[in-house]
Amino acid sequence: MRKIIVTIITLLVFQFTFAGNTHLFFSDSIKTKQINSEKDKKETESDLIQARLKILNEKSPIDLVYNKAVENSINSYLKKNKKLVSRMVGLAPQYFPMFESCLDKYDIPLEFKYLAIVESALNPRARSRSGAKGLWQFMYATGKQYNLNVTSYLDERQDPYKSTEAACQYFAKLYEMFGDWNLVLAAYNGGPGYLSRTMAKTGLYDYWQLRPYLRRETRGYVPAFVAVNYVMNFYQEHGIEIELPQNFIVQTDTITLKTQIEFSVLAELICISKEIIFQLNPSITKGVFPKNTNITLPSDVMIDFVVNEQAVYTFIKAVEQKEILINETRFVYVVKQGDYLGKIAQQNGVPINDIRKWNKLKNDKLTIGKKLVLFLKDDFKTTAQKKTENPVYIVKQGDTLWDIANKYEGISVSELMRHNNLNSNQLKPGEKILLPTS
Repeated sequence: MRKIIVTIITLLVFQFTFAGNTHLFFSDSIKTKQINSEKDKKETESDLIQARLKILNEKSPIDLVYNKAVENSINSYLKKNKKLVSRMVGLAPQYFPMFESCLDKYDIPLEFKYLAIVESALNPRARSRSGAKGLWQFMYATGKQYNLNVTSYLDERQDPYKSTEAACQYFAKLYEMFGDWNLVLAAYNGGPGYLSRTMAKTGLYDYWQLRPYLRRETRGYVPAFVAVNYVMNFYQEHGIEIELPQNFIVQTDTITLKTQIEFSVLAELICISKEIIFQLNPSITKGVFPKNTNITLPSDVMIDFVVNEQAVYTFIKAVEQKEILINETRFVYVVKQGDYLGKIAQQNGVPINDIRKWNKLKNDKLTIGKKLVLFLKDDFKTTAQKKTENPVYIVKQGDTLWDIANKYEGISVSELMRHNNLNSNQLKPGEKILLPTS
């Protein structure tokens, strides 16, 4: 009897042990199958992306290669930035026809239209930390080189038409220099001088070979461009829906104004909101169109404007408006000892609040050597420049600060001492004394 009980217990222990191990075996087997399934799915998706990109590459003069950097960038758009892609697809009809027309004019590959997504996410008012602006992110100096004017009321880097024309001219110039579209992209981001120096230093002239030696931002630039090419062509295959922007307007026309007009007056005249005028005219920064500037309106509204043009101008003339003088120049003022905002504003004939706004000043504290951007009327510019030249007085035998101050109207002894960082009244013949500008 005892043997029978031991045998039964042994069998029971064996059964439970076997059952437990079987459960563990099947559990591990299921996990392995799941891992392999996910791996296969990932590999299949990667193969599909590579095959689709190959189709784009065969049709393009640009080398749209598939590699790890491009794969990572594509995944970033598809997984982390789906909403951005959705908005870009919705905005594309508003900008791409104009981009394509200009790119075709300069024999630039039409795929370059996608670069504006990398640069600004199709936001004509986009501004970078370094001060680049617009759809194509022009810095002030580069924009000026391509005739993009910047004044206190207007920034043509934010003008979709003019900035696109400038960008296409710049692309064409870079292609003359480098003869390769990937290198053009790298030069557009990092600067042609930087790229040329890196190429000369490494002896490498292929972007993908050169890439490890480039700055981090430029290393990621071409992969991002290739990725945007992919997602904008195959967004539907990844379940991304189109998000149309508010006030969606595709058909627009442009006309040159014969007189100055404020946004609010124009909105009342042609019965559209100021928001739509603001949206369609991003280069205007002060809510007013000066005389001889271009205005963009919805096509149907523009027809009414042109038909009633004379009546519109008659009404505008009757409305009391202080005319804006558009002949002004961007001027950089360097802060000197003793300067403060009120003084600089008075010297240059501009309001203090405008100086704050132009330079995004959070407070009125100034440091010596700080550069302030001013927009001066042309008739004031010459005077301002003369004032900033700091006239110099050469000390003669027997001169005192009191004597020098009396020679020039509006200058005091204390100002002379502060302006020249003097601790005493003692002067030496031949010493140079800077005269404060009034």
